[in-house]
Amino acid sequence: MITIVDRGWPFVVVPRRPGASPRETRRVHSDGDVLPPVLHRLRAGAQLTAAAWCRTPGATGRVRATVVAGQIVVDAGDSEPLRITASPVALPLRTRSVDRVAVPMLLPHLRDIDGLFAELRRVLAPHGLISVLVPAPRSFGWHGAALRKAVRGAWRHRSAVEHPEWLAAAADFAVLADDRLDFTLDGDAASGGADELCAAGVYPPDLPDRARADLAGHRTALRTVRLRRVVARR
Repeated sequence: MITIVDRGWPFVVVPRRPGASPRETRRVHSDGDVLPPVLHRLRAGAQLTAAAWCRTPGATGRVRATVVAGQIVVDAGDSEPLRITASPVALPLRTRSVDRVAVPMLLPHLRDIDGLFAELRRVLAPHGLISVLVPAPRSFGWHGAALRKAVRGAWRHRSAVEHPEWLAAAADFAVLADDRLDFTLDGDAASGGADELCAAGVYPPDLPDRARADLAGHRTALRTVRLRRVVARR
């Protein structure tokens, strides 16, 4: 395997397999956003979206990245964002090259959390920031015990939902902020809202069908969600 450096983006490195075409080698796209569209429709007030809330810390940094399952977007200055196919535990970035990494809705579903934090430490510049967005646990009211139990049991990594700040601290990051905020879903939440929120990781993607039906029928679970943001420094 050969590693090449994208000349227009000197902090990006892309593995190259022998015989791969230039298009496949770069695996780089200048268009699109890696975030699920629903994160742009979850709003706290008139202006702030869940997507923006996650990316606000370190927004003035020279080089900024957003990591989701299977892809990463890199922003530098006023250049167009660069979207690259990549594993969260093998980021195609040079060591100590990024000022801020946003990690929205990934931790509870990732198999190798330790590997992710190791990569974040590697690519972050000294004093660089991570901004981790996860769902915040909720009670679903007096009659929501069964739904609460189903949602809690469906997370792959429950600790990433209940104690993300502990995970960051255990990975040698200094936690600077740990905030929770309620967001309201724009549009018709009753129309595919449960599937959309589960696919985005707001609720467990592997939530059983019965629990998903209960979620769709809940009075407020699709309309209002609470998210948690942990900001930490390398």
